[in-house]
Amino acid sequence: MIHAELTRPSSSLHASWLESWDEWGTLDQDGSAAFLAARYELDLRDSNHFAQWVELLHHMPLAEFQPPEGVVNQSTIWVVEGNSYLGSTSLRHALSSEYLTEVGGHIGYGIRPSARGRGLAKLALNGALEEAHALGMERVMVTCKQSNPASARTIEACGGILEGVRPPESFSPDLGITEPIRRYWIDL
Repeated sequence: MIHAELTRPSSSLHASWLESWDEWGTLDQDGSAAFLAARYELDLRDSNHFAQWVELLHHMPLAEFQPPEGVVNQSTIWVVEGNSYLGSTSLRHALSSEYLTEVGGHIGYGIRPSARGRGLAKLALNGALEEAHALGMERVMVTCKQSNPASARTIEACGGILEGVRPPESFSPDLGITEPIRRYWIDL
């Protein structure tokens, strides 16, 4: 039974988010939008910078918010159990770059390694799909690497229809894709 819930990002979960970062071994945790910290020169290990990043995540979905060049408005939802950050999902409101159109899709999600295998990715993806529906989106693209069958099963369980598997050489070399990408569409 899943006891986790979906919630807006919160600076009160800083310590737990850092534990997740250590588990991932990288700042780039799927679905977390942590890449934005670098754009704004924020050190997420610092609690004040973390709070600024969380505030940024709250502004990102607003139509009047202008994200930095190459970034689109997005909604970020965290998967939380008690005081523990378990993962997140980001819904990108548009596919306005080559990377998003070809590889990234509308939704990214990730669950910290110690919390995997509990159905939390499906919870996160369904939360993003509900948000997309609420925004009036009719269809979203979700992708995963061919080497990630667990993610493929999650997408398919949430209604994903496989458009195809694209080999790395089918993408622009500028995108840096090194393995096949599974591309799915989900009608809302």
